[in-house]
Amino acid sequence: MKMKIPSLLPLLKRNFFAGVLIIIPFGVIIWILFSVLEALGSFHEVLPFDWRPENIFQNASFAAFVNFGITLATTFLLALGVSILGWASKQYLGGKILVAAGEIIQRIPVIRGIYSALDQLLRTLASQDGNQFNRVVYVEYPRKDLWTLAFVTSSTQGFGTEGGNDKYLHIYVPTTPNPTSGFYLIVPEKDVRESGLNVEDAFKTILSLGIAQTPGSQTAGTAK
Repeated sequence: MKMKIPSLLPLLKRNFFAGVLIIIPFGVIIWILFSVLEALGSFHEVLPFDWRPENIFQNASFAAFVNFGITLATTFLLALGVSILGWASKQYLGGKILVAAGEIIQRIPVIRGIYSALDQLLRTLASQDGNQFNRVVYVEYPRKDLWTLAFVTSSTQGFGTEGGNDKYLHIYVPTTPNPTSGFYLIVPEKDVRESGLNVEDAFKTILSLGIAQTPGSQTAGTAK
């Protein structure tokens, strides 16, 4: 059976954008890896000029080998240092030092706001209790009859002086295709619809601009 080869123009029209969405994540990962390797590979440049391997050894190949060894040693020491810091933070004295450092930062205007927000966000994402950032809902945003995915971060009973006993949700509405930016909203729970998606599937949908959808997930219309 012969395979039917599609003509060039329809192929470009139908599949080019899908191909771009596949390439972008790989491209970003490769770019980050190369940037890190480039930074580590240039570490020898911080050495005094007379101590650099290329200025000590006559053989250029051997100097490059020594530079590679310096890169490996730097990588190992960096990983070891981060691991020791993580271990120390779990010990009594290390925890006290980190708390004291955090209190000092909290006294610095402007910086304390950034530090507090980042610290709370990272603690939430690293939470192992399963109660944070694990519910995905649909919410009408930015206007009625337009639905978007949102992540529930917490809930509260009543809101303001007119909230009564109604339950409100604190939600994060991510932008696409970059979910690291978005909007923080407080909405009545009765105004949201369950999506039937887990966090991983929701991120896949957002990053792919809705192309990658999980079969069987609820839609806003059917949940209404």
